Amino acid sequence: ARIISQELKVLFVELVSGAIKEEEEILHRIELINGGVLFLDEIHSLERKIAEKFYSMMEYFKYKDKEFKPFTLIGATTELGEILKDRKPLYERFKIPIELEEYNVKDLIKIGAQYKIKIFREEKFTYEMYEILAQNSRNTPRTMIRLLEASIYFNGNIEAVLKNFGILKDGFTTKDLKILKYISANATGVGLQGLVNYLDTSAENYIYHIEPYLLKNDLIIRTHRGRRITKEGIELIGDIEKNGYGKI
Repeated sequence: ARIISQELKVLFVELVSGAIKEEEEILHRIELINGGVLFLDEIHSLERKIAEKFYSMMEYFKYKDKEFKPFTLIGATTELGEILKDRKPLYERFKIPIELEEYNVKDLIKIGAQYKIKIFREEKFTYEMYEILAQNSRNTPRTMIRLLEASIYFNGNIEAVLKNFGILKDGFTTKDLKILKYISANATGVGLQGLVNYLDTSAENYIYHIEPYLLKNDLIIRTHRGRRITKEGIELIGDIEKNGYGKI
């Protein structure tokens, strides 16, 4: 969204959708950008009554008796189903729906290298070091940058960095291993409440922060009887225990 505004040479305003409570907040921002780019992050959290205010703005660039200079509206979400459930008309008014692909190791290496050149130009870093960090970043640029910075401060000792962050292999952590072992020991399946009690965390933290990487890598599956470990999950436990933690 920022790049689009820069290329168009127009004003840019970003809003967290869940924080918008009154239509005046939207109207003020649209007037402020004066034909620029309005970016709504976490757009699935936009209240229905507020979402409905956008219909005429998106189609006719007007609201009641107020007209606006044509502007660009961009929304971002990881929860499209939440919008389609009861705010489908909002989604259908967007002209260009785009589903972003996940970052791969090659992308993360490039991001890490660009960041290093910008912030730590004098530091020496090999391609192999970038590759190891990228493989352990869980497909997330912010994690790549966090590990890169730590590696600089640890004088290039990546093994120490991985150990410090509890990373065992390919981004999997000591907490992931703990979860896999717990589920493995309960062959009939583990319920969500049992897991969060075991981990001493919240259901939201587990569902949105911890579990997605395990599901995406086919280490566990969800069944009507709870979470169960897969063949790949069992193999990962054996591989980590055989080869040690945080080795490169």
